[in-house]
Amino acid sequence: MKGGLAKTYPEELLSQILKTTVSRTGVPTDAVREVAVGAVLQQLGGQKVSAMAVKDAGFGPETTIHTINRQCASSSQALSTVAASIKLGAYEAGIAAGVESMTMDYFPHRGIPPRVAPILRNSPVQESKDVIVPMGITSENVAEKYGITREMQDQFAMESQAKAYEAQKRGFFKIEIVPTQARTSVDPEPDEWTTLDADDGVRPGVTMEKLAKLPPAFREGGTTTAGSSSQITDGASAMLVMTRRKAEELGLKPIAKFVHSVVAGVPAAFMGIAPAFAVPDLLSKVGLDKDDIDVYELNEAFASQSVYCIQKIGLDPKKVNPNGGAIAIGRMPSC
Repeated sequence: MKGGLAKTYPEELLSQILKTTVSRTGVPTDAVREVAVGAVLQQLGGQKVSAMAVKDAGFGPETTIHTINRQCASSSQALSTVAASIKLGAYEAGIAAGVESMTMDYFPHRGIPPRVAPILRNSPVQESKDVIVPMGITSENVAEKYGITREMQDQFAMESQAKAYEAQKRGFFKIEIVPTQARTSVDPEPDEWTTLDADDGVRPGVTMEKLAKLPPAFREGGTTTAGSSSQITDGASAMLVMTRRKAEELGLKPIAKFVHSVVAGVPAAFMGIAPAFAVPDLLSKVGLDKDDIDVYELNEAFASQSVYCIQKIGLDPKKVNPNGGAIAIGRMPSC
């Protein structure tokens, strides 16, 4: 609601991101067979406006578009879906993207469906009812069940902010951030625009003393605060994916290799702990040990679930989100 992108429509963000993906890589738009877009909160699943953005970015009718909703992992699922399609031989090049305006689409329902069948809202199956437990309450559930104290959460949050601020100072994010035209007002027309080139949620100088003054945000007597929760943010992302053969044909140099992906299910009332089960499963499938990995990037929906995942997997905390995470940088359902 207060960020620099708050007045910019998600389809405007997505179009800009896709245009820059094309210009930075030099990929011909007609070589991209499909664009998969993670979109959670937008009307009609975001399909119509995402398709408009893709076409506005210069992709022709031969490029297909679909949207994906796997909640917080939607853009990751878009990547997995595009990679799987390429491995199956459906096409050789695609783009995995994600876009969301939490400002425009999160309120007033805050991620809870305004219409739920009464028979399910009062279902005798607790797991069914737990699907609409607010995320902040799931954080409290994780903290209570697994003994993640307020101090542990505050410590993790402080370190996330400090790491992100240091990474910003070093210019670490500049290579992956697209200078974006953002509206300064929705009305009147024509709108005025400004250019944003950095995440605006990172807070330097966060201390344990400052965090300790924040009241619980979701439950009276709870341990999760605004300081140990991820920010609600607006933004978009995109990644070009293709076979090595296609990359060589187009004269493009790969910067990363997609190897494998897995998903793991956990009780709905304990949202956020799935990495504790997905990561060991993934490592097993690719024949690696947790100590073989130099850097882990784990979603920081809340400090409680982040701390639990690190403890459960047995990770070296120094390897996890070394440039900060969502508590500092912000997160949205789809990206």
